[in-house]
Amino acid sequence: MSPLTRGGWARLLKTGPAVAAVVAATTASTIQPVIAHDFPDPAVLAVGSVYYAYSTASSYGGKVWHVPVQRATALDGKWSEVGDAMPQLPAWVAKNGANNGNVWAPEVAARSDGSYILYFTARSATQNVQCIGVALASSPKGPFQAPGPGPLVCRPEDVDSIDPSAFTDTNGKQYLLYTSGKGKATIWLQQVSVDGITPIGDRRALIQADRPEENNIVEAPAMVRHAGKYVLFYSGNAFNSGKYFVNFATADSLTKPFDKHDGQLLNRDTLGGAYNNPGGEEVVPGRKHDYLLFHAYTGPTQRSMFVASLNWDGDGNPTLDLKSLARAPVKTKP
Repeated sequence: MSPLTRGGWARLLKTGPAVAAVVAATTASTIQPVIAHDFPDPAVLAVGSVYYAYSTASSYGGKVWHVPVQRATALDGKWSEVGDAMPQLPAWVAKNGANNGNVWAPEVAARSDGSYILYFTARSATQNVQCIGVALASSPKGPFQAPGPGPLVCRPEDVDSIDPSAFTDTNGKQYLLYTSGKGKATIWLQQVSVDGITPIGDRRALIQADRPEENNIVEAPAMVRHAGKYVLFYSGNAFNSGKYFVNFATADSLTKPFDKHDGQLLNRDTLGGAYNNPGGEEVVPGRKHDYLLFHAYTGPTQRSMFVASLNWDGDGNPTLDLKSLARAPVKTKP
């Protein structure tokens, strides 16, 4: 898979071949985590022949890493710990006595000027709601630092704004997706300029939690384009409910309604009951097939990172191979 540089950022993982789906029938899963450590809400960036993976805050050696980073030369590992990509939190983030904050659902992308942009979720100390922050660095390893004093998206009227995700269209236009909404959650699309920060126009609602199995929650958006369609992966229900799942919606245009597909692409049952609450997904384009990254519970409070092969059927719908994982292709430098 080659990096896709279009205008502002190089969206290396979510602008490749995409989706529309029903899971291939499987009665039992032999899939194992590729990062066994607690690694929720994984995001992956390809830089040259190296993958960098980022997760929600977790403890390493008794110390909290706000944005843990691991690296590998293939998606199935071996992954090695790098460090904390954002050791110094922005001033607006609510912190405890140890000066740590609950930073989660990171997203990292490469910009055309050679720098890297980090989106993340954290609670605002003054607004007392979850907001989306932004930080910049000259290396994918960090340290990422905030370019301004406040969050990028903070809308108390929506309660929480969470789960940022970057998407670059084939025409070079760049977007930020995120979840917010009072009562029933909504996934939003906001166009941004080439800096990945400055908003262009108004945001647009893509989907809302309107199905019983979603329990008023749709989150963790991941947008790709495949066969002329826009495909929006999302997670539904509460992340610790035992009913968390991954599904998708499609549209012919970003200005048209997105239609949710029936059923669920990934859930506890498709994993053979081995792991609870799979979700927080990311799509990684490959050469012969694509990849779906996600987390699932491997312990009472531990969510590890998994990688599954993502294929397409004759109708352009995705299918998951949960019994094997081919090595990811070697990439060239941006």
